[in-house]
Amino acid sequence: MRKTVQAFYIAIFTAAILLPVPLYKAIKPYIDTNNYENRELAPRPALQLNAESISSFPSDFDSWMSDHLPFRNQLLSLNGMIDYDVLHSSSSDTVIVGRKGWLFYKGAQVNSEDPVADYTGTNLFSEEQLENIARNMKEAQQLLKDRGSDFVIFIAPNKERVYSEYMPRSYGAPAKENRLSQVTSYLREHTDIPVVSCMDDLMEYKKTHPDTPIYFKYDTHWNDLGAYIGTRALAQALGYSMPDPDDVTMTDLKTGDFDLARMLHLSRELDTDHVYKLTGYSNHTIISEKSEDGRQYRFYNPANDGEHKKLVIVGDSFSMLLSPYAASIYNNTFTTYYYDYQYGMLDQESPNIVVYETVERYLGNMLNFSLVDGIGKE
Repeated sequence: MRKTVQAFYIAIFTAAILLPVPLYKAIKPYIDTNNYENRELAPRPALQLNAESISSFPSDFDSWMSDHLPFRNQLLSLNGMIDYDVLHSSSSDTVIVGRKGWLFYKGAQVNSEDPVADYTGTNLFSEEQLENIARNMKEAQQLLKDRGSDFVIFIAPNKERVYSEYMPRSYGAPAKENRLSQVTSYLREHTDIPVVSCMDDLMEYKKTHPDTPIYFKYDTHWNDLGAYIGTRALAQALGYSMPDPDDVTMTDLKTGDFDLARMLHLSRELDTDHVYKLTGYSNHTIISEKSEDGRQYRFYNPANDGEHKKLVIVGDSFSMLLSPYAASIYNNTFTTYYYDYQYGMLDQESPNIVVYETVERYLGNMLNFSLVDGIGKE
């Protein structure tokens, strides 16, 4: 009897191990197997008869198996749902689950990226670093001045600074002294470069429209309304006016794909947010073109009835969201990520105005940015 029971348990255990593999192969075409991670999955290792291959094969095989485990996405989603819905915690080292289900980016601490330190004010720049930033920005300004171009700096705040009330209580209130205020104040005091920080504009709108979010709940970025408010502040610095947000037509598409939700493997579950589409902010018809890799955008006004100037924006993903609104002013606009910027672009584009845009968490990039050499990754 005991042997029969043991054989039964062994059979059940063996089936539990082996059956998922053929089952997965049979239904794989019908289930979600997409890669939602911001990295390439580990390739299948090939064992070769040499010391190096034999030594690394176990860890390489383990990485490949972990990345290609049958029903991996489904298991990760289940784990993410239990952590988020039941435990109110995060299944990702890079995501913070805040109050009322809001998600915040902890950062991967890559290239000086540390949103938590930005929030707590524990990564303040030294006087020497601030001098370095000012020197780099003045060199960029002078280079453009010699070419007959203007230079403007635009800084967008991190999401957790704007919506600090949804951060977990353990993080406390945002530090009053922080990199955002440091850089803005220092550049305004020690240079004549126009520095646009849209923090006050965003907070004023949030105060008067508490039920209309300007950042995504499940994403690191501002939504189109937040981007429009930021662009309006930039336009004012450039000498132009844009309609008040209350005078713009806004449609809420409600669903989308959000980066923080993806990091928790919950992109299908957390797909409802305020996804605004704005119209009525310009009388110009703008045509956009995107490069194959999605790293550059061009905007044209076919009627040529806008400003007869060329705008170039060098920035991060926040600039990609604001550039369509900035482009509504000009006949020609070109936007590129600063990691892809090259000096030859100035000759190619011949801009009248260059805007350097950065979100708060990437302010450290100012320490090694130049219009000649681009930006180096630490």
